[in-house]
Amino acid sequence: WANATYLEDSSFGEGAKTVTVKVIVEGKTVTFTIKSDAETLGDALLAHGLIAGEESAYGLYVKVVNGITADYDIDQSYWGFSKGGEEMMTGVDGTKFADGEVYELTYTK
Repeated sequence: WANATYLEDSSFGEGAKTVTVKVIVEGKTVTFTIKSDAETLGDALLAHGLIAGEESAYGLYVKVVNGITADYDIDQSYWGFSKGGEEMMTGVDGTKFADGEVYELTYTK
């Protein structure tokens, strides 16, 4: 958490839909509530600088969430993406979200 941008639950944006994203690292959680008109979760997160990554053949490969970097090439860590504890079959940039949905981004090693 030393490099985290936000250490407390935070809200962002304006828009018709509200989505909640829980960022889980080493047993600690910070929750982002985002109001957005974006079509995908990735667009909503990118618009507020909450994630960063690299484009790949499979879409956006998320490497940084809330200022915390997970790099598989360095230490086999990565950001898991789930909804209700169930691993998602799409990436954040391919996930369309509806009002009220809750997702998790979990630092995994």
